Amino acid sequence: MTESLINQDIIAAEVVSDYLQDHPEFFQQRPQLLASLRLSHKQRGSVSLVERQLEMQREKIQALEDDITRLMSIARQNELLFTAFNQLQAQLYQATSMQQAQAGLQQFIDTMPLVHTFKLIRFTDNDIDVFQMLLSRRLDNKGVYLGRLNKEEQQMLFPNNIHSVALVLIKQDKKPLALLAFGSEHDDHFQPNMDQLFLQHLSHILTELLPGYDAT
Repeated sequence: MTESLINQDIIAAEVVSDYLQDHPEFFQQRPQLLASLRLSHKQRGSVSLVERQLEMQREKIQALEDDITRLMSIARQNELLFTAFNQLQAQLYQATSMQQAQAGLQQFIDTMPLVHTFKLIRFTDNDIDVFQMLLSRRLDNKGVYLGRLNKEEQQMLFPNNIHSVALVLIKQDKKPLALLAFGSEHDDHFQPNMDQLFLQHLSHILTELLPGYDAT
């Protein structure tokens, strides 16, 4: 088929489409045509126009039901996270030592099914250099990193069964105080495009409280 004939077919199809949209009574006045029209169908060979329309409606309803189910799941997860975070926040404010703060964090991740471990590392002048490469590479800009680490970075924090992490830098007057790291065994649990509001708030709380904790 030449390009000219193809263009004519496209124009004719557009004209028919526009006409049918402007004249919805067309098929009402020709019910025999509506009943006889058959459309090709992958599974059933061919179907009537009405059957295809009903199928499209069912597909649309199913898509809406899937969206509602997904949104309800997200709402339940957010409610779980909000409740667990409120408890963690209270425990961190009540804590007087690193040990008590870590106990609160452990209780927090016990309520998160896809978070399997954590580390709260308080820096000293002697060990900050060990983490300098990780801090500058992953946390230099926002103070929060979500995603995967390379092998060298991974070995500093977690064993090989941890596949994605959330890193939070706690600092005061631009001086790094500590690193909080959450780890998941799932590749995509922590992803760069995830919301960071909760982690940033946790960073603010620990920046305020950490200097007052006993080291034990």
